[in-house]
Amino acid sequence: MQHSAMLSALLARVEETRAMIGSAWPYHADPETGIWETVPDGDWCGGHWVECLRIAGRLEGRPELIEEARERTEWLRPKLEKDDQFRGHRFYYSAARLYAETGDPQLRALALAAAYALRAMAIPQNGAMPIGHEVQVKSTTLASRRIVAVDNVHPNLRLDFWAARELGDPVFEAGARAMLDVTIRDFLRDDGSTVEFIEYHQTDDRILRHFTLLGIHDDSCWSRGQAWAIAGFLRGWQEFGDTRYRDAARATFGYWRDKVGDVAPPWDFEDPDGPVDTSASAIVVEQLARMAVSWGNAEAREVTGHLPQMLDALATHMRPGGRLVDGCFNRPRNFADRSELIWGTAYLLMALSYLEEGRVPC
Repeated sequence: MQHSAMLSALLARVEETRAMIGSAWPYHADPETGIWETVPDGDWCGGHWVECLRIAGRLEGRPELIEEARERTEWLRPKLEKDDQFRGHRFYYSAARLYAETGDPQLRALALAAAYALRAMAIPQNGAMPIGHEVQVKSTTLASRRIVAVDNVHPNLRLDFWAARELGDPVFEAGARAMLDVTIRDFLRDDGSTVEFIEYHQTDDRILRHFTLLGIHDDSCWSRGQAWAIAGFLRGWQEFGDTRYRDAARATFGYWRDKVGDVAPPWDFEDPDGPVDTSASAIVVEQLARMAVSWGNAEAREVTGHLPQMLDALATHMRPGGRLVDGCFNRPRNFADRSELIWGTAYLLMALSYLEEGRVPC
């Protein structure tokens, strides 16, 4: 499937989803019927649906979709007060990107409020960004200001990168660097794989345990966590130009490519015969597309050169009507482990929209 055809199909799926869900939020869809399981409040990925609406409104010249995205962003506003790592995704993909689209100062204020609230979560001893006391993921129960996920090198830092440019406040660059550095120090194994969770001591910069909830066992490598790490290190390299982030990105992406090449990975790299997770590939593809259109670094082209093949591989998992299936939400709980996942759709749509427009909104 041509990449332009993939984009058109995804845009059609956004319209179909709108008609299907009403005022609810899409979460995961049955791979055979395409019927969405919804949540009333967006869960951790409400911002991703807002971004789908914004992209569709922009590319199709439909201001009513931009307004719908704006309205849903207001529905997310109460989550600003939640002590939750996913405020980064929630308000970057809604308020910050809609501010870039519309120039509405209220959206800027909301995004900045979320950026400062997130930055204040950092663990004092090492600057790591915890999951939070009120972290919201429907399929998983875990909450703490001392537990850090490998994911956090991605969602927690989206607003840091944006706010650093928006305000010039050095706290955001310093905070992002601290989280990137802790992830390299504590989560990155010698072979380039990553740990999913680490619990730190209450007062010392000391690891109490490492563990998994979404992987096959504590010492395995959960592929979506690896994807967050790859994308996070690549973005850190792009933002700061530091070779240590480049080297971490090369290590994590190298591990991925040694295992599966361009195709969607298994849900856990130690279960190669289990379900794959297309949403993990989509996360990496989004960052590769960002780099391809917004950064002229010659070394980066060694990485972004894999983008066309990874997009082609994802196309093989698209069903008629623009449904990206074979996403694995939570394999240990057998929860939506071969499904269409709203964030997988969103990241693929983002990547294709960057390539279509030759730009990234912010």
